[in-house]
Amino acid sequence: MSSDGETCRINITNGLLLYYHHYSYYSQKVIMALHEKNLKYEGAVVDIIKGQQYDPWFLAINPRGEVPVLQDIAKIIPDSTRIIDYLEDNFSNGDTPRLIPNDQGDEIKQKVIKFRNMIDQIPSGIVTMGSFFHTEFVQTPKAPFYAPVRKLLANAEKGSSKKLREYAEKNPSCRDILLQKAESQEKKHLNVIERDQFYKILDNIDRVLSSVETELSSHDEEKSNWWLCSDRFTVADISLTILLERLNQLGLESHFWSLGKKPFLCTYYDRVQQRSSYKKAIPNTCVHIKTFVMSQNPVHLAVGTTATIAILIGGIVLIKKMFS
Repeated sequence: MSSDGETCRINITNGLLLYYHHYSYYSQKVIMALHEKNLKYEGAVVDIIKGQQYDPWFLAINPRGEVPVLQDIAKIIPDSTRIIDYLEDNFSNGDTPRLIPNDQGDEIKQKVIKFRNMIDQIPSGIVTMGSFFHTEFVQTPKAPFYAPVRKLLANAEKGSSKKLREYAEKNPSCRDILLQKAESQEKKHLNVIERDQFYKILDNIDRVLSSVETELSSHDEEKSNWWLCSDRFTVADISLTILLERLNQLGLESHFWSLGKKPFLCTYYDRVQQRSSYKKAIPNTCVHIKTFVMSQNPVHLAVGTTATIAILIGGIVLIKKMFS
């Protein structure tokens, strides 16, 4: 794959191709789903650090300039929710298990859908950026969200809508979509910087996680091996896992479930980290270092996927610590 972005689009004649980035919140959900369903796929990393998602070749795939995007031969499916639903509708037989069980009764199926929808409505980008502006809610952020990273991302957030407008002018075919995205970014920014608005979002997350805690606590001894809604790992578990991982990295776990709060959720998070799909979806130290090596001299900070930027810089911090 070329590093200049001009030849990054791959023509695939058989199988699945995922355009993604290791540290994209929504890419991680899709990667976890692919592994849970035992699906083979080819991955094409879109270098968001260098703004590759706004290169003409990628805007031709997804005019919104967002990852992940799934390509199934001639079909292009953007958006993590749509991708997972596509996988569920088209790859659910034999060794490819369903993530929304149809054979365990309507009650479990509806419960899976309910929790998935509740969790997926949480605005992960606003939560991420808001934690940088309202540090009173944060305790002990983990890699990559160290203090220098938070400061850099907070500064990038302030100019994100302006950057989107620049991309819109450079790409006339996607101009209207990118301008709409810039307007949306300005509205989101208000929720990021206004403490009361950010607190309302945190309060909503707490209500969602309290519902999760209630569900987990209802599992009796016969259900001691259950995940959130079933003995099977479902799409609701994927959404919950990636959310908990992000909150933990941001240093918000003490606000929601640690220090004696929500003990069943705490046990769940410890347990899910041992799952193979989690280990394959969440970057480890080797990936941090590889990302750093492959992303030397970033041209500019990307807009819209803050986790990607943060992990790159977090990788730099990690390397400095390793060799200091």
